[in-house]
Amino acid sequence: MALPTLSADQIEDIYTTTFNQKLPEVIDGVYNSNPTLGILNQQDRILLDGGRRIEQNMIFDKLTGGSYNRGDTFANVRKTTRTAFIIDWKLHRVELALDGLDELQNAGAMAAFDNADLKLQEMELTLKDNLGTELFGVGTDNQGAALNGFADWIDDGTNITTIGGVTRDTSAVGTAAKSTYDAVGGSLTIPALQTDYGLVTIENEKPNLIVTTQTLWNALFNRVQPQQRYPTGGGGIFDDLARIGFESLKFQRAAIIVDSHVQSGRFYMLNTNFIKLIVHAARPGVLRGWMPTSNKDERVNQLFWAGNLIVGGPRFTAQGRGFTA
Repeated sequence: MALPTLSADQIEDIYTTTFNQKLPEVIDGVYNSNPTLGILNQQDRILLDGGRRIEQNMIFDKLTGGSYNRGDTFANVRKTTRTAFIIDWKLHRVELALDGLDELQNAGAMAAFDNADLKLQEMELTLKDNLGTELFGVGTDNQGAALNGFADWIDDGTNITTIGGVTRDTSAVGTAAKSTYDAVGGSLTIPALQTDYGLVTIENEKPNLIVTTQTLWNALFNRVQPQQRYPTGGGGIFDDLARIGFESLKFQRAAIIVDSHVQSGRFYMLNTNFIKLIVHAARPGVLRGWMPTSNKDERVNQLFWAGNLIVGGPRFTAQGRGFTA
């Protein structure tokens, strides 16, 4: 009877070595796997080493001031102009199990390496798809374990009344936490896009990224002028997208991109200067380590990630729903 060419210890060494060596490559692949996650990674992936929760300061009002005449009395009053969004760390894992028979059948050196590579690819595909989906969801998904995604942050209170502890009401704080929410729907035209673009433009702060579905992207492609379709030069976000392998349309200063995780009929208009992907320094994508199960001939491992999404300036963003080609 043919025997395995490697001992169980040697097989474990191969798996451990291969996973340790290639894990950074896998994590980089996850972050650059879809255009929105890739841009956030290129521009502002923030590593934090702890804290009970994640806090992001927000300026919601301006200080007292203005012109005055000779002899006028100043108010000299303390005025609160700043608050903070406070959100929880969100945890994510990918589970992997290796059956004992699978290990015996892949006992040769090359077979073991190949099997380890395949398992890493499965973990990468799972993590990037799950994070990509949650990026556009709400924090109440998955029994409250999901990321506080763009559907949470980019709203005017119609769907999400509170974000990061701030209630979206008519107060100065509540108003600053609101985004432009466009649920008019219908055909996505250039004038409709321009209206929302103008609403979230404040002085020199303008949207630089519009994320939508393939269907709506195709419609916009056919409606923009030929000279607008592909950005030429200009650097910035267009270069970042090209660097990670994604095409874009040019609209004003913004790149329009397709992300397969965007919900049907929607677009998200973003200013990435106010958006951060927060990642815990201890869990940027780490393996827990191989563990035997007590009642099966198998070993298990988990890939751990911890972090969340922050939109520090919701009023610089817009969401559109119910749009068609």
